[in-house]
Amino acid sequence: MAAVKPGDFKIEKILIVGGGNAAHAMAALFPSRGLKTNMLANYADEADRINAGIKEQGYIGATFADHNTPKGLVKGCPEKVAKTAAEVLPGCNVVILPLPSLAYRSVLEELKPHIQPGTFIGVTPGQGGFDWMARDVLGDLCNDLVFFALMPMPFNCRITEFGKHVAVQVFKQNYRIGTLPPSAEPQALSICEQLFGKTESCGHFLSTTLYPINAIIHPQRLYALTHPKDKEAWSLSNPLPENPLFYEDIDDQSADLMNKVNAELIEIGRLLREAGMEVDVPHIFDFLAKFVYQDPAPDLKTFFATQPAYKGFRCPLKQAEDGKGWHPDFNNRYFTEDIPYGLCIYKGVADIVGASTPTMDMVLYWVQEGMGKEYVVDGKLAGKDVGETAAPQRYGITTIDGLVRGH
Repeated sequence: MAAVKPGDFKIEKILIVGGGNAAHAMAALFPSRGLKTNMLANYADEADRINAGIKEQGYIGATFADHNTPKGLVKGCPEKVAKTAAEVLPGCNVVILPLPSLAYRSVLEELKPHIQPGTFIGVTPGQGGFDWMARDVLGDLCNDLVFFALMPMPFNCRITEFGKHVAVQVFKQNYRIGTLPPSAEPQALSICEQLFGKTESCGHFLSTTLYPINAIIHPQRLYALTHPKDKEAWSLSNPLPENPLFYEDIDDQSADLMNKVNAELIEIGRLLREAGMEVDVPHIFDFLAKFVYQDPAPDLKTFFATQPAYKGFRCPLKQAEDGKGWHPDFNNRYFTEDIPYGLCIYKGVADIVGASTPTMDMVLYWVQEGMGKEYVVDGKLAGKDVGETAAPQRYGITTIDGLVRGH
C-alpha cells in the first residue's frame, strides 16, 4: 500500500460489499495493510460461510501470483462479517462494491437506512449507470454522499475455498475513476491509490458508464462465434461442434466487431464533448492493452489471444439437449449483465446525442431475440423491456442536459 501522505484521505474503516472472488481478495489484502475492514455478505448464506472459514482458519488468505506486488500468500481478517448493513456499516467512511451491475440496486436498498453523510461509495468495475441507479434508490441522500467508479476491476482471481482462500492471478496497477460530485475527486483518487495503485481521472462520471470494457468484448465475441452466417437471427439448428476458448481462440471477425462497436462508442463520446460534457471514451485497446496491462501486442486480437491474464476461459455456451453441439447460453451474465447494463446504455446515450450505431444495433437485434427481450425497435432504444435496463431512458433521462445533471 502506498504510504499515506499529508493531505491524503483518511480511511477510518472500509466496508467490502459482497462475498465473491474480488471481495475475498480485498478481505485478505485490506486488513493485511492495517486497514480496519468489515464485510457485508448479504447473499444467501455467504456471511455464515465466511465466518465459519475465518473461525476455522483464523484469516482469509489470498495467494498472489509471483509477477504481482504483493506476491505469495497474504493473510487478513475482517473485524466483522455480517448479512445486514446495520451490523457492519456503522463507523465505515468508505464502502467498496466489487459487484456485477445487476446487484447494485439490492445493495443500495440494504445500505440506505444506515448510510451516513460524507460516506464514499465506490463501485468496480464501474459500469452500469451506477449514479443514475443510486439517485433512483437513495434520492436526496445522494446530495450528502460521494460516489466513485473504479476501472478496471483490480483483480483477476478465483476462490479456491470459500471463506478461506482466493488465488489472485493478476492485481492490476493502473486505474481510472469518475467521481460525483467532481469536487470530491482528490479524496477519491487518494482512496483508490491507497487501496489499489496509480489512479487518474477520466472526467465526468458518465465516462465510467460508457467505458469500453465487458460490453465491448463479450456480446461481439459471442455474436461472431455463434451467429449463423446465412441467417439474420440465431437459430437452434446451428450448433457449434465444440466450446472454444473465449480469448485465445479469438478470430478476426470478433476483433472487427469489437473495433466497430467501440468506434461507434467513441463517436458518442465525441458528440457529448461537442455538447460541452467532459467525457473520456477511449478505445478498448488503448485502455486495456496499453494503459492497464502495458502489453506490447500490436492489435486487439493479438492482445486477447496472448495476454496471460485472459488464458483458460471457455465461452458461455450450453450443450445441446441431444449432446451434439453448443449454443449460446442467454441466461449467462455475459448477456444478462452486458446487454441491459452495457450495450443498452451505450445505445440509449447514442439516441440522445443522435449518433448512428449500425453495428451495435445489429448485435442488439440478434441478442434480444435470443434473450426473449425487446430493447431496440426501428433503430431506437424504445422496446417494451427498456425499463429492465440501466439505460438513461429507464430513469427518465432523454436530453443531454439530463445526462449532465444525472437525472
